[in-house]
Amino acid sequence: MPEPSQRIAIVLQTPNDEHSSVYQTYQALSQELTRRGHAVSIHTPQSIPGAQRPAGRWTPLAYPIAVRRWMKRQSSHLDLVVFHSYAGWLAMATGATHSARTAVAFHGLEPIYHSELLAQSGGDLSWRYRILQERLMPMFLRTACRTADLVTCLNRGEMEFLARQRWADAKRLALVAHGVNDAFFLDERPQRPLRSLLFVAQWLPMKGTETLQRSFTALARRHSDLELTCAGTLAAATDVVACFPEDVRGRVRALPRVDRNELASLYARADAFVFPSSYEGFGVALLEAMAARLPIVSTPVGVALDALSDGESALMIPKRDPDALAAAVERLMGDAGLRRRLSEGAYRTAQTYRESDRMREWADTLVGHD
Repeated sequence: MPEPSQRIAIVLQTPNDEHSSVYQTYQALSQELTRRGHAVSIHTPQSIPGAQRPAGRWTPLAYPIAVRRWMKRQSSHLDLVVFHSYAGWLAMATGATHSARTAVAFHGLEPIYHSELLAQSGGDLSWRYRILQERLMPMFLRTACRTADLVTCLNRGEMEFLARQRWADAKRLALVAHGVNDAFFLDERPQRPLRSLLFVAQWLPMKGTETLQRSFTALARRHSDLELTCAGTLAAATDVVACFPEDVRGRVRALPRVDRNELASLYARADAFVFPSSYEGFGVALLEAMAARLPIVSTPVGVALDALSDGESALMIPKRDPDALAAAVERLMGDAGLRRRLSEGAYRTAQTYRESDRMREWADTLVGHD
């Protein structure tokens, strides 16, 4: 028996950037829900009246106000509203969602991110930012979670955080996961020496860029044929390359934006994938590397904790440890059998994260919850 058709709005706090993994994921979810006969719309700061002007660090204050104002006019026409993180806390707390069911979907938890940022900065953050993140943001998120009918997370660590904080009980918590598009699955990977490393992430300190820079510099000076590609940096190529010493810059390539087909080709051409991030809500790039049968060196963040096993499907290293990253890469360089074992282990796990399967599971969670 087909599901009754529902009117569903997805309200994101991030821009409608076609290169954003969050936006791409919600497009895939929307397609799955639409295929089932539901009417789905995705809304971002660009489409919410009063939210088009950037508010900088004060967005967590300004955006929910605009969302509440918009929801008061729209919610009577909706059956379900999915709010990204803090976007809908004020609308839910003041009853602006009316009779619509509500879900809060996390793609990373701000308090955990802030803790990592504090550790990385040595506490050197402005008092305004610390008040926002340490006093106000927990209040916003607690209100959102306690008011919503459903709260979803992308990894078990963040589910456990919400349970410990008593922001949501087990009955309203659900684990969902991003998936990897079929375009990234590689039928086989030729066995060859490890000469090229691939890093896919924005060029931000939280993504481990300093660790990568220091590690690759040491590696490049010891191995004259080793190269590094940094893709999806969203930073100018010249700025990324300039972060490396002059004697190794010729072996660093930076690609600020890449489309899906180009990215799949980069995975296919690389020999190993490095992921030294300090924090991830999920980490779709890891899944893509797994599907491409790449041997992986990763920190234990995001989906790595749920999907990867040290020595079986990846080499796991501590956060902010360039020596450990370099040692792991050199271990891979010297052991073809290890590269093959890790790549096959990662590939087997990636098959359980196919995008079509994960979107069906997520849609089941949303429209089947009561």
